[in-house]
Amino acid sequence: MFTSRIMKALVDLLKNIFKMPRAWWPWMAGLPLINLSSIFFLPRTEAWVVLGTGLLAATIMTALHAKLGYVRLLGIGHFVWIPMLIWLGFRLDNILEGTLFQGWILTLMTMNTVSLLLDIIDLIRYLHGDRAPRFK
Repeated sequence: MFTSRIMKALVDLLKNIFKMPRAWWPWMAGLPLINLSSIFFLPRTEAWVVLGTGLLAATIMTALHAKLGYVRLLGIGHFVWIPMLIWLGFRLDNILEGTLFQGWILTLMTMNTVSLLLDIIDLIRYLHGDRAPRFK
């Protein structure tokens, strides 16, 4: 019963994500894909951290969506990326230049940072009263 409620909440969130305008679909698909790509770099510590942090962010966002709907507050789930991004920044000196792994890390850091900037804008809008769910 608990598992079915979690799956329903996740499916409901995904349905709402794809109610976004089609112009956003590549972003909305690419962001989780770049984070889930960490599985290709296991057992590297950085990959485990990205995978774990991504799962934590998804859990937070799914729980918020189940409680509040598709509101601008959902992006705070991504805030768990902030310490991860800082840590990854310090790890860059330990990553060989020109490798696929380095390219993935730099792409991930760029995309997650852009996402956080969008999330901060959404949070500010939410705090200023834009609290209605975007989709039913």
